[in-house]
Amino acid sequence: MSVRAPASGTLERLWGGLAAEGDLPDGYRRPLFALLLIVFVLRFGLALALPNIHQADEIFQVSEQANRVLHGYGIVSWEFQTSSRPALLPTLVLPIYAVGSSAALHEALTAALFTLFSLLPVWVAFHWAGRLYGLRGGIVAALVAGTWFELVYFAPKPTADAMCVYPFVAAIFWGRPAARTAAVAAAGAALTIALGIRMQIAPAVAVVFAAVVLSHDGRRRAALFGGAAAGLAIVGAIEWAWWGAPFRGHWGYLTMEFSRHASAQFGREPFTFFAKNAVLIYGGTLPVIAALAFAGTRRAPILFLTLIALAIPFHFVGHKEYRFMVPAISLLVLLAGIGAAEATAQFAPPAPRAAWIALAAGWLMAMGAMSWSDSFRPFWFKDGGQIRAFRDIGAQPDACGVALENIRWWHTPGYAGIGRYVPIYEMLGGKDVDALKDSANYIIAATKSPAPPPPFEEWREYSRPLEKVYRRPGGCVIEPSKIIERPPIPVNGR
Repeated sequence: MSVRAPASGTLERLWGGLAAEGDLPDGYRRPLFALLLIVFVLRFGLALALPNIHQADEIFQVSEQANRVLHGYGIVSWEFQTSSRPALLPTLVLPIYAVGSSAALHEALTAALFTLFSLLPVWVAFHWAGRLYGLRGGIVAALVAGTWFELVYFAPKPTADAMCVYPFVAAIFWGRPAARTAAVAAAGAALTIALGIRMQIAPAVAVVFAAVVLSHDGRRRAALFGGAAAGLAIVGAIEWAWWGAPFRGHWGYLTMEFSRHASAQFGREPFTFFAKNAVLIYGGTLPVIAALAFAGTRRAPILFLTLIALAIPFHFVGHKEYRFMVPAISLLVLLAGIGAAEATAQFAPPAPRAAWIALAAGWLMAMGAMSWSDSFRPFWFKDGGQIRAFRDIGAQPDACGVALENIRWWHTPGYAGIGRYVPIYEMLGGKDVDALKDSANYIIAATKSPAPPPPFEEWREYSRPLEKVYRRPGGCVIEPSKIIERPPIPVNGR
């Protein structure tokens, strides 16, 4: 194995063994491709089998807006009414919504696209650990990164929380001291694109950018700045195409947040919120995770430093959600993967193949058990009934209006999930039933909601949780004032 000389930078030790890296072992491409294929099938297969909505942004900031731009109808979220949301993600799915009109096809293609993006950290894990511990080490780290239950769950989701970390992790690897000039340029572009996807990770982007600058000199440093400028140009051009001004969605977000305090409408959580979530989700495995991550930190300090930069700022923000930690979790998993590669290197290669198979099987069983715990299992089914109901209703030629009984619109896949224009209404707390009975010929009723009066009859039923769809014969009298199309804009937290 050939080894390159260490780079002449002041911070190359942050990358540990990668500061003076060796080549990957011969024949690594086939096992790497096989691993990536297996991970893709696992993540994409679960997305098809268990459709769900973790949070409304993955629909109404991405798919719904792409569908609306192309087909002229859809719910305009307040972020897109005020031009206060980055537009890179809906731009990515625009070609998908130009293909046919099937909601199921659009959702499957979107899941496949983002699942492909999610393979990038798995690729990084293999290359990082493979250079330190050989082929087996690369496989172990990639297996950890590829099958970690939280990352499997978030992989197909078109959400900025998950998507921003894919180019970010790649940038850390591409910016290593021993990288070639082209890789350093790619690191610069990846960092600014990650920032363009989710500007809240700016502290971590600044940490990595500074570390790469200080770990290189001359031509590579110039390449880094050139790549960063190219990434900014891409983000700015997309914003210009959407809003008529470069970076309009970013400074629009800042305006809404600091002048109107928009996030305050979603509530505030205590400083301990994320720690409590970690205890509930990981339970007794926390010491094992911490030990593996500590071992990885000794070999890749830059990953721990960026993990801290990703996680700590969110603790001081009043509005907190579990999904905000997805980028930090990705770094934690990468550290744990490197730590696992180091641990298994102690008995490799003398260990028999059966031992490796048993170890992999045990790991996969642990991931399955954690993903099916009481704290995590509900995520797999969240709003899945509405997704299936919207698909089924959209496929009915007679559908001319759908009413949501005690279900809020942001718990649905929107007009993009119907596949055509069928007006959406809300009926909350038994209100508007009489007013809307002629405007909608399909009603989706939440658990324990009373059945609508005749001529509505039960049509279909969906489980987890139990929801029923009722249908009546005949057409619809459109009620424009009740159609859900432009939700109110929050002002000063209300």
